[in-house]
Amino acid sequence: MVTAIMMVLALPMMGLMFDSTILFIIKSRLQGAVDGAALAGARGLARGSNSSQQITSAQAAATSYVRLNYPNNSFFSGAVTIPSPTVDLSVAFQRTVTVTANVPFPGLILQYMAGPTTVRASAAVTRKDVNVAMVLDRSGSLSASGSCAPMKAAAASFVDQFAPGRDNIGLVTFAFTSYVNFPIANTFQTANPNVKTLVNNITCAGSTSTAMGLWLGYQQLVGLNQPGALNVILLFTDGEPTAAAFNMPVANGSPCTAYTAGNPTGPGGYTRPATAKGYMRGLMNTYSNSAQFFGINDYVGTTVAGQQSITNGDNNKPPNSNNCAYVSNANTLTDWAGVPLVDLFGNSTNSGYQPVTLTNGMISLGNASNAPAMAINAADSAATRIRNGVIEPINGGSLANVLILSIGLGTSAVGPASPTFLRRVSNDPLSTIYDPTKPTGHYYDAPTIADLAPAFQEVASEILRLAR
Repeated sequence: MVTAIMMVLALPMMGLMFDSTILFIIKSRLQGAVDGAALAGARGLARGSNSSQQITSAQAAATSYVRLNYPNNSFFSGAVTIPSPTVDLSVAFQRTVTVTANVPFPGLILQYMAGPTTVRASAAVTRKDVNVAMVLDRSGSLSASGSCAPMKAAAASFVDQFAPGRDNIGLVTFAFTSYVNFPIANTFQTANPNVKTLVNNITCAGSTSTAMGLWLGYQQLVGLNQPGALNVILLFTDGEPTAAAFNMPVANGSPCTAYTAGNPTGPGGYTRPATAKGYMRGLMNTYSNSAQFFGINDYVGTTVAGQQSITNGDNNKPPNSNNCAYVSNANTLTDWAGVPLVDLFGNSTNSGYQPVTLTNGMISLGNASNAPAMAINAADSAATRIRNGVIEPINGGSLANVLILSIGLGTSAVGPASPTFLRRVSNDPLSTIYDPTKPTGHYYDAPTIADLAPAFQEVASEILRLAR
């Protein structure tokens, strides 16, 4: 009799314990499915040519993810009900995907005590709009190593990971000349020509003006002026910088007549030394293999609808500078009184990263080791100033929290990119000057040509992860 009485009490208690355990499992599994669905929906926002198509894609991806990860009648539950996922556009430069799912559970004992129980799970993921300034090296060393075509293919595939109409993509390329092939815009897939077309039409020739490439990328983001979005500079290079743009001081003894008298002003300004009679604007390039100064070139490329216009291997004299611009022998650098301590954008060529020697307040042309050092310092300074959100002199604005991600081609390159330098540029946690108070970027190593596509894909995945 006691056993019979105890069974009357014990069996419902055991049933409730079993129901509670199953409810916990159902809730955990359903919540996991909904969490993943919200992430899948946020990633689905990159598919579609307009906002309506992207929202539809996100809703379909989220719904499908729930059903794949929590089938009907799992764990003694009933059919899953998934109200249409919502996409909230009320906050500028971001979209929030919310997913909810319900599933009934009759229970062993609960159905007799309180009726079937409905388990509900909900999750929301916010996806920021993404602005990416692609800054691509197109120097001649890429052609020499056979890397130009694989780089273009990887960069073109990278573009497909983002949402037209919402995300903004711009294209900057640099060698001797540097320019904006595609001003940053959300029409990067629909414009004519679009970014992929322009990437595929890149011609690789010339030197490596990294500082100017970075700064043009920053100009694009500053001009867009969307601080609420995720703002990124993607830098690709296959070697160390070998050039920077200056107001070059024309030496007193130079036969050059096409110069501007007085002192240059603005971010690239300085007080000219007594050994100079004026200045000429151009790109001072170096030859990295022998660490020699070569001379001054035109630093701005001409484009028609973003297409490159390259003659003479991109090695062109500045306008109106015949007989006084480009020096083909390091022993005949008599046109110039030295290299200024700042480039045209205010980036320092004497930042302390690479040592340089000075003469009359200028970087000396008589020391061959100064040649690569000044270009590396300028690019390093540009990256630091971009992270600090300094005022951009052309646009007159500034932008904080710009993230710099870099890809460097290694052993396949003629002169491999320096991981130490690119980690500094990106503020990578492995950098010796890592600053946790600034946006933490990352350096992605591509040792060989075959590693270029995975590296670009990894960068795209990292950007989309950070956008959530």
